[in-house]
Amino acid sequence: MFNAAIQKAREEVMWGVRQMVEKGYALGTAGNISARVQGHELFVITPSSMSYSILQPEDLCVVDMEGEVLDARHKPSVETTMHRYLFLLRPEVNGIVHSHSKYATLVASIDGLETLPILDVESVSYLGGETPIAAFYPAGSLELAEAIRDTVGTSAAILMANHGAIGLGTSVEKAMIVNDNIERTCEQYLWLRAIGGQIKAMPADYVSRVKELSLKSRGIIQ
Repeated sequence: MFNAAIQKAREEVMWGVRQMVEKGYALGTAGNISARVQGHELFVITPSSMSYSILQPEDLCVVDMEGEVLDARHKPSVETTMHRYLFLLRPEVNGIVHSHSKYATLVASIDGLETLPILDVESVSYLGGETPIAAFYPAGSLELAEAIRDTVGTSAAILMANHGAIGLGTSVEKAMIVNDNIERTCEQYLWLRAIGGQIKAMPADYVSRVKELSLKSRGIIQ
């Protein structure tokens, strides 16, 4: 049962790896993906400095929630602590996708912008509302992991200043869908700014109601 749970997590991560390549969300070795091992205090994560285009299931790393590497042919992702913090903070999260998609990275690099605002219905239902932007710290640093942990709140997504995006989900597939919505929303936001347009606010009662539904669908509240 233990090995079967690890294998399932490996399969989830490999599915995410293929999606990252197909969608162009990461070039070379950029970004990282992890999946919680169901029933155990473990997660599977992509290794550091290995191209997604050649990655195989046996290249993935198994890490426990204390940060100890239990099974790895290669060094785990430099963002392993960030993933571990998010799994500990958000027990409903079973999949994490960190991408370097172009529109999300560009929006996360806009000076003075602290959140990606709500633009449309998907911004509320899939992302949970406004998407926070964590302060910049070097990739792989403890400071970055702490900033993300302290900034994400109950959001399904978080942007990383000058860096990229993170999608959280009850599975890697759901986390990838969040990344898809981040990228779409960021592209729309950039177009809106480029033409000098203003965001048309949705009714507050609608936003409040859909935010609650989003929290329920993501397992944060009952």
